[in-house]
Formats: sequence, C-alpha cells, structure tokens
Amino acid sequence: MFGVPTQEVVVIVEARGCGKYSKQLYNLIGTNDDEGEVIVGPRDGSVQASIFDERKFVDNQLSSEQKVIFIGNPKFARDYLDALDSLATDQFDEHGIHIRIGGKHASVSVDSGGVTKETYWSFLDYAASRGCEFPDLLSALRDSTLPVSEESDGDRSGKNKIGVFFGGVAKGARGIVGGASDKAMLLRKASAIEDQKFQFAIRLFYLDKLRAFVEG
Repeated sequence: MFGVPTQEVVVIVEARGCGKYSKQLYNLIGTNDDEGEVIVGPRDGSVQASIFDERKFVDNQLSSEQKVIFIGNPKFARDYLDALDSLATDQFDEHGIHIRIGGKHASVSVDSGGVTKETYWSFLDYAASRGCEFPDLLSALRDSTLPVSEESDGDRSGKNKIGVFFGGVAKGARGIVGGASDKAMLLRKASAIEDQKFQFAIRLFYLDKLRAFVEG
C-alpha cells in the first residue's frame, strides 16, 4: 500500500552467553520511540528482526543480501568477524566497546577483562555524557578514607540516576574491608562491569549506527 514503509529484515546472531543483549536489541527495534519528526534509532516500523543462536546460524544458509548483526563473538562466525575487522567502513573502538559495520554485516562486542579502575571510570563518564548513567561498581576504590555516610550508594551523583532503561542494575559495592586490593575488587566486579558495557554498547549501536546500517 502506498505510504507504508518497506521493512528491512535483519538477522541478529547471538554468541553463547549473549542472549540478554540480542534480546535487548530486538526489543529496542520493536519500540516505537520516535518523537514526532525526531527519529530515534531507525524509523519506527522500518526494521523486522529475527534472532539466531549459533546453531541456527550454521544450519541456515543466508543470502549474501541478508543483513546480519553479530552480538558478541559467535564461534561459528569467526570468518565473518575477521572480514569485518578488515573491511569495516564504520567502526567504534572506545572504552572496551567494539562496533563494526561493513556492507551487509555489523557486529557489537566488548572486551572481557583488562579493565582498570581508571578505564572503568572513564567509561562511566562517557556513558553518562550519552545519557546513560550506571552505578559505580568501584566506588569503594575512589577514596577508601571516606566515611560510609559520605558515599553515594554506588552512584557518583548520589541520585541513583540510571534511567528507566537501565533500572535494576545492581548497586556498587560498599563497606569493603579496608586494605582490599584494586585487583581483587576488579576481579569480583569483572562480570558486572562487562554487563554494563554490553548494555551500553547495544544502546549505542541502536541510537547511532542501526539506522544507517538498515537504510544503506
């Protein structure tokens, strides 16, 4: 029918353990979040998404015209990801977040480990500058001499301002026994830090990259 936009079909391929983030992107795609003339992410209703796990990706021969978004590093998609690394026409590599776009393929991943307290706090600052505030999971390392009453329950602003989208993320650590090493704290919080980064990476891809990808 005239006036009805053509939907672009995309396949989201999730690596093992990345189901949460593929569903996050899937749900964002299905959200009607445009505000009048302001387009948020891709145009509402312009994208139809399906999710494949690694096995389904292997079992289904996709057309070379099919647009595919890889979430994480699917084991059986290594060749595609290697090609993206060398042929990407648009990429983002900051704060342990990696986004690649090249032709019909895109990928979103984050580093696992290798975080210091300084690089983590730099990530929090960048995410906040983009409107996504997370609890500071390493707040106890900022100044171990501060009394508990002067800390902010894991939120650097003291307002627990993490927005509706990121509601429910666990609060940062408090009351750590004095003398606990930075390394020990980073090891304990590594999984939660990676989770924060992946949530933000998906949001960033949706807002900044997905529209150009599906319309290109």
